[in-house]
Amino acid sequence: MSLMIPCPHCERRPAGEFHFGGPVRERPEPDAATAEWISYTYDQPNRRAVQWEWWFHRGACRQWFLVRRDTRTNRVLESALPGEVTTGPLESEAGDE
Repeated sequence: MSLMIPCPHCERRPAGEFHFGGPVRERPEPDAATAEWISYTYDQPNRRAVQWEWWFHRGACRQWFLVRRDTRTNRVLESALPGEVTTGPLESEAGDE
């Protein structure tokens, strides 16, 4: 079975309807060094952990929302609208090398 993502607006839908926006990360300050902005923009972490991620539902409601997903198993644990949850540090980095 294909990965199903629970959109907060449209309920569970196939992953092909969505665009992955990357893990939630702290944004640099507006006056941060250029190198910090380049790293934030282009260096995407590839963690083996449970993390919050940005997803865009391009196939229906066209809304950005958050998904908490275990990258080791690709299991989606929950979804939420921005502001509804606190996206703190990773829950587990077991297996990271």
